[in-house]
Amino acid sequence: MSPGFVEGPRATRYRQRLAAIMRSPSCRAISFAIGTAPIHRNFFAETAAAIEGVPTGGTRKYNGVVHRQVQYGVHLRIDETAERASFDPDADLLTVPKESALDTLEDRAALISACVHVGLNLEGRNLHAPDSECAARICGQLYRMFESIADSDAEGEIAVKLHRLEPETPQDKAFYGVACKTLLHLRSVSLANLQARHALKPGSFMKIVSMAERDLLHAALVQGIGRRKRMAVAAAPRINAARPPSRFLALQAVDALAPGTVGDKPKLNLPRVPLIATEEKSEGKVVAFAQ
Repeated sequence: MSPGFVEGPRATRYRQRLAAIMRSPSCRAISFAIGTAPIHRNFFAETAAAIEGVPTGGTRKYNGVVHRQVQYGVHLRIDETAERASFDPDADLLTVPKESALDTLEDRAALISACVHVGLNLEGRNLHAPDSECAARICGQLYRMFESIADSDAEGEIAVKLHRLEPETPQDKAFYGVACKTLLHLRSVSLANLQARHALKPGSFMKIVSMAERDLLHAALVQGIGRRKRMAVAAAPRINAARPPSRFLALQAVDALAPGTVGDKPKLNLPRVPLIATEEKSEGKVVAFAQ
């Protein structure tokens, strides 16, 4: 007998809804790089698979309920009191607010930012904390833009919508500015491909954030733009060695899954791990079942 983790249906449904957001066209279109943090065209799809779970076997019954075995790349905990999502790389724990955070644009953008940290950690790219945080904030701003601006919008409409989306705080405006340049880069590349009669796939461009812009964003994180009281500037963090993310197996109740998700999905290149007991980091419990 080997112990396994049975996840509660609420957490399973939350994972599915979050993964669906990351597979949306707005996330697939995001592609840029800042320092050691690249956000490539498959970034969100691979992160979504790790959060939602990759099937590793068939189904089995436990306490009269049919479950399927999946492999997760991150623990998930729903915190009723949390205002924003956060990720702890040391514990591989994604803490998310209650389900209402999935309903508004601003809250979904905050969830996307937290999931960027998850994805960078899964890829071993969470090497430089300021770069990772900058990438997360830029992705949040880009998600807001792609959700609000259509490909068919004229330049005047885009200008009006961008003005409406502009954040209030000077610190957020710094990341918003870089996101605007990335959006305009996408549109210019799209127009060039249309003129050449070549179809442009989502996220097939890569906007490289310049070193000068990177330094300004790092300063915005450390000091806070527009503050009268100057904050003490900490020493520049060193690049950390990549730590392999944890993988663990769990049982999902089939009744908690959306229709059409019971069958096996295309598997990622995730290492197979032994089925071991895990600490109670999300809604669920530890049980034992036969291999």
